[in-house]
Amino acid sequence: MSFKFLVGQAVEYTPIGEKKPGLFKIMRQMPLEDRSIDVYYRIKSETENYERNVAEGYLNPGRATDNSFASIDPGESNSAEGDQTPPS
Repeated sequence: MSFKFLVGQAVEYTPIGEKKPGLFKIMRQMPLEDRSIDVYYRIKSETENYERNVAEGYLNPGRATDNSFASIDPGESNSAEGDQTPPS
């Protein structure tokens, strides 16, 4: 199982109770767990003071029109250890 998103990538996530998705930034890829169905990420919005732990299935690539977070092509990533930084 590999990660679909890279650290620093902009993603859309719809928090519980919200009707529209918000723009979040991938802060880190969480370690892979045995027998896990989905991989997890720590994400953060510029409008919140905390990070969220979210399964990959709830995230979509960011399609924001503003440049709050730079959107990055996810490419291939198989590393479960350490954070990856997006290419410059």
